[in-house]
Amino acid sequence: MEFKSYRLGELCQRLSSGKSITAENIKEEGKYPVYGANGLRGYTDSYNFDGSCAVIGRQGAYCGNVKYVSGQVYMSEHAVVAQANKYNNSKYLAYKLGILQLGRFSGQAAQPGLSVQRLSRLLMEMPEKDFQDKVSTILSRYDEAIENNNKRIKLLEEMAQNLYKEWFVRFRFPGWKNEQYKDSCIGKIPKTFSVLKQSEVISDYIGGGWGNDDESANYPIQAAVVRGADFPEFTKGNVSTCPVRFHKKSNYESRIISEDDIVLEVSGGTQEQPVGRTVIVTKERLERFDNKLICASFCKLIRLNKQIIAPFFYYYWMQFVYDTRIIDRYQLQSTGIINFKFEYFLRKGDVLLPPSELMWEFDSKVRTIHKQIENLAKANENLAKQRDLLLPRLMSGKLEVK
Repeated sequence: MEFKSYRLGELCQRLSSGKSITAENIKEEGKYPVYGANGLRGYTDSYNFDGSCAVIGRQGAYCGNVKYVSGQVYMSEHAVVAQANKYNNSKYLAYKLGILQLGRFSGQAAQPGLSVQRLSRLLMEMPEKDFQDKVSTILSRYDEAIENNNKRIKLLEEMAQNLYKEWFVRFRFPGWKNEQYKDSCIGKIPKTFSVLKQSEVISDYIGGGWGNDDESANYPIQAAVVRGADFPEFTKGNVSTCPVRFHKKSNYESRIISEDDIVLEVSGGTQEQPVGRTVIVTKERLERFDNKLICASFCKLIRLNKQIIAPFFYYYWMQFVYDTRIIDRYQLQSTGIINFKFEYFLRKGDVLLPPSELMWEFDSKVRTIHKQIENLAKANENLAKQRDLLLPRLMSGKLEVK
């Protein structure tokens, strides 16, 4: 297979950044996806691109990441659109750019950035389009299998959320027709339910750590770190975004995450995305980190009193508190950054507590759902590994493609 050298600008019919969009116009749901520096940001009601292309993040911590996009989407000013010309395949171009580690061209500024001008001069070895098409078809099979699993994961998570809402928001739990109601500090609740403070159900907590980039005598222990930025992917079972760092022994041992611990984000929020997001760390998830995981400095590790509350019930209660913006009561804004009033949250934060049997029945049902999510996430991990092993060999022409 013959490869020829081209500059990226020569391969594209379009190589340019998108247009700015305000945070108010980006929603969790909508008609058209919005792509930014780190891929999908949310959804909006209009689009400014229609077709297929590679999207390159051009600013921030994920500068240089590459994703393939097809359809009608909105490209923000922090995304570079690399749309192949008629002699090249946009999906192949996305795969190719993805293995080039474009972040290394971002410079040494405090806020990493890639200019379109610099990207356009990037030299790349490319084969004929016919070969590009065949390689893209092979690799797409892996991506399609991963996407199908992701859809199943989303449906399973929605199933768990709907069960919580049915039982503990609408109060249509087993035996609900015989239930009487009473007034409480959070409104009318079933008589068999109670309301506790966060301090009554949390047995222990500690702030996270960050460690060091490199191993040394003072930082000898290697462990992954889960940050607030990782929560959306972590919830879906994707652990690949969690960085691996080196930690002091004392810091690591006091912060190591155990089965069914909760991690709470306590800093770095915005008006649109307040702090207070949570993730639950199951036994199966920990095993994928070889049981070596801590939370980052802007988070708190929360350990529950399991004689009082079931972990999955607490997790979905916190999801409800966040989604309904009750969490806004505990926001503290200072110099443009929103932090979490954790001590106030401990004293004043409410937790709805159903009867023990009902709570643990819910926990058991949802735990089964999360095991299915974990199995699908592991399958995705294996598919991605197989694809990534094939990718450089296919790109180089070392594997015969028919």
